[in-house]
Amino acid sequence: MGGNLNRILSNREWILTNGLGGYALGFGDLINKRKYNGLLISSDAKFRRNHLVSSIEEKVTSGEASFFLDATHYSNCVYPNGNNHILKSWLRPHLSVFYSALPPDPKVLILKDVMMPIGVNAVIVRYSNMGSSDLFLTLRPKLSLRDHHFINSPGSLSNTGFIKNYSENRVEIRREDNGIGVNVFWSDGEVVDEHIIYGSVYYPTEAARGYDSVEDLVSPFRLEISLKRGEERYIIFSADEVVDPKKLYKDAVQRYEKMPISEDHPRKVKSSSVSRFKHEGLEFSHADYLKLLDAICRDFIVGERDVIAGYPWFGPWGRDTLISMEGFGRLKGGNELARKILLSYCDGIRGAMIPNTFGEGGEGLNYDTVDAPLWFVLRAYQFASKEEVVFQKAVQIVLNFIYDTSLPFFMDTDGLVEIRQGPYAMTWMDAKVYGNPVTPRNGKPVEINALWYNALCSLIEMMKSRSMKSVSCDGYSADEEVLVLLKDKIAASMQGFVCGDYLADRLECGAQISEIRPNAMIALGLPFDFVSKDVIKSAWKVAGRELLTAYGLRSLSPEHPSFKGKYIGNQKQRDLVYHQGTVWTFPLVYFAKAAVKANDGDMSGEDLCRELSSYVWHLRRGIMKGEFSSVAEVWDGLDPYFPKGCPAQAWSAFALLEIEGIMQDLECSK
Repeated sequence: MGGNLNRILSNREWILTNGLGGYALGFGDLINKRKYNGLLISSDAKFRRNHLVSSIEEKVTSGEASFFLDATHYSNCVYPNGNNHILKSWLRPHLSVFYSALPPDPKVLILKDVMMPIGVNAVIVRYSNMGSSDLFLTLRPKLSLRDHHFINSPGSLSNTGFIKNYSENRVEIRREDNGIGVNVFWSDGEVVDEHIIYGSVYYPTEAARGYDSVEDLVSPFRLEISLKRGEERYIIFSADEVVDPKKLYKDAVQRYEKMPISEDHPRKVKSSSVSRFKHEGLEFSHADYLKLLDAICRDFIVGERDVIAGYPWFGPWGRDTLISMEGFGRLKGGNELARKILLSYCDGIRGAMIPNTFGEGGEGLNYDTVDAPLWFVLRAYQFASKEEVVFQKAVQIVLNFIYDTSLPFFMDTDGLVEIRQGPYAMTWMDAKVYGNPVTPRNGKPVEINALWYNALCSLIEMMKSRSMKSVSCDGYSADEEVLVLLKDKIAASMQGFVCGDYLADRLECGAQISEIRPNAMIALGLPFDFVSKDVIKSAWKVAGRELLTAYGLRSLSPEHPSFKGKYIGNQKQRDLVYHQGTVWTFPLVYFAKAAVKANDGDMSGEDLCRELSSYVWHLRRGIMKGEFSSVAEVWDGLDPYFPKGCPAQAWSAFALLEIEGIMQDLECSK
């Protein structure tokens, strides 16, 4: 692989998920750069995740010659240089890597596939001999057997005991100190018990992010596998014993065979040429892209109970799940999924509050969000308006917002919701440094009050569908007439946010805090409008001029003195810029919906579709060109060339899905 291809693949990340919260994650060059990179990270029912398998040392022997497929980053070198043998990597529908000798030789061609079954903590690694020579593989799995957040410090494995139980084509390995283990099955080959520690493996991305970055890995055995021309062999790693590994393998292969595959993939083009691969241009058609986008969004869904906010380090977040529902209607079965998730959330609602984070292992449940309960009421109206349990929780939330004065926020006399003074970070702009919010949202934030207005409108509509004239809960009650009057008061008070051509980000002590942020677009993209079309249009134009980038909206205008253009550094440094200019993808869907409102009747459907298409062009092309396997969390505010933050973020992916759906609704030509 040439130096240019090395650079290309080193920045492209792939991800597989299993519908349980488990995942596999890495880069196109298969060099682990994050502590989270690995072939198998399992998850239990409470989203406690264990990093089990890091990688595999892979030695290929052909005649008298041999070389390695793998590559490991150490502090002073990358060794061995298996990445130089890569002809091409494909990130979707699963990871596929095509290797050859150096120089490339049609006699020696190996395709490595990494596949992840659904509903089980397992991963399949398959090797296919696609050349004309017989090969011999020597494989040493590199195990981590740890919590996925915390690495094995150098020297820590030297005195660690391991329990090994071998049987036919299987072995179970378990650490004695923490009890974390992995099961391994191989379709064919000989096993040799041989204990090796790989010391001082280095993760440069972790070092750049200010975290521990050097760890040890263990390989308790090696596999020796004969791979004749046209043959394939596979290994299955699993958190628990797989009763029928052959069926697991067959089912996984059949699932992926239903997904789109690149035009130049070796399984699609039966050719022994080593020079036919292109690294520019489209790999997928638009129709295939939409199928892949569907699969990308489904990566975040865990059963029928929740959504992982982002891989690898986020678990389920109430806010993120409810915002991600913006695109659920575009998924087959998405409406029913939303209904079930809303029902599952009901048990956790306390007064006006809904859990924001649930914590890995069930630890760390918190209620530090003012917007999640309002999103819940809106989603109840959109997806579960006939569910009585969900409706009653919506009533509970709204009435507590009106009457409960013990919360970190309250409804003021003008009907608007105000966040009290204090160290609160209760909106999506929630970064804190030394316990204090980086982006203060105290007072009356614009998107919170737009959500409050929309929640009230949603509740009134649900009451009308039930012919209800009043509601009550927790000792509070309100007549429909009172709620309608309150709705009108809120709409009138919301005019106070109109600030020139844009909306103030918040009101504090009666004064407008005039910061151009995407919160105004979130407010204007909601279904129930509180301002005129002219106001929406002028604000949309300002956001398009100052916030819009190729991958989303800046969190703050570059014209503001507090703007920060680069999202880099350690935790503190990144938190200081997280919402101060960093680009976020998820608000793009509300910007797109504001565009539709602003130009309704003024633009043809085709022109409006072309406008929306320009917002997602780079994201769409990145997937179609095989550069992105998912949609990232954030990007730099200036020159946003590379994904930042979580490489796979739920609300980013669902925002893209919803925008594509809006364009389909407009019947635009591609």
